[in-house]
Amino acid sequence: MLKIHQLSKKLDDNEVIKNLSFEINKGTITGLIGRNGAGKTTLLRTIAGILSPDEGSIQIDEKDISREPSLRTQIAYMSDTTSFIKQFNVKELITIYENAYPSFNKDQFIDALTKYKLPHGSLRKYSKGMKTLLYLLLTFSTGANYVILDEPTNGLDPVVKRTVLQLIIEYASTNSVGVLISSHHLAELEKIIDHYLFIKDGTIDAVSTMEESTQQYYKIQVAFENGLPKVIEDDPSISVFSKTGKVAIIIVNGNKTEFMKRFENENPLLLEELPLTLEDLFFIKDGGDLYV
Repeated sequence: MLKIHQLSKKLDDNEVIKNLSFEINKGTITGLIGRNGAGKTTLLRTIAGILSPDEGSIQIDEKDISREPSLRTQIAYMSDTTSFIKQFNVKELITIYENAYPSFNKDQFIDALTKYKLPHGSLRKYSKGMKTLLYLLLTFSTGANYVILDEPTNGLDPVVKRTVLQLIIEYASTNSVGVLISSHHLAELEKIIDHYLFIKDGTIDAVSTMEESTQQYYKIQVAFENGLPKVIEDDPSISVFSKTGKVAIIIVNGNKTEFMKRFENENPLLLEELPLTLEDLFFIKDGGDLYV
């Protein structure tokens, strides 16, 4: 188990992450979501060892990696840019990763290159999608028990994006690896994660699963002759997701049966429940634009 315990980090005297605690288990995929500037990348880089924490600890199986540096090879990190790998050829990258990770599986990596039809030499003719896939294959070949991915599908076409997501799912389940993935693409993230962490202003605002969230929140489409009644709009348990003419989509935190009776008492023209998504939960937690 990878345990983050009361972790804090300042950048330029600004406390970017504040007293964060959570756990990542092997064989699970955890999504890290939050607005730009919430502290996601700083958190990932601190866990990966690129930044040093000011307070708190990062532990693997109850052992603090600051006291046992060899444990760092159990964490592999893929950044949100391929600028690091593009300056090398495939042979050089293999050497770099073999030196950094004692358990790097060269044969597995070479086989994967062949499977995904990636050239074994220079990266000069690699597209952005090919570089991302290569970077991901390198990361997954490290033999690390925990993999951290920062926006791995940014800028990819739908075909490569689908391949990347499938690869993440297969690798996590087959190799019993714990994956922590940050992404703004919530619709695709929802399809692959077991849990999500919502970070806001440098703190963890929520840790949950979609199943747990759908037991707490639900999404309703309603229409009233004179628009959304004020008694509904002003209720702190109700978040207005959108309004178009007489129709409103709202997200409710509370007892479904009780709220549905309240809506029916207001004589709605339309009243139906809609599927709750990760984007909806993002809206509840931080409001405003879903992609910023």
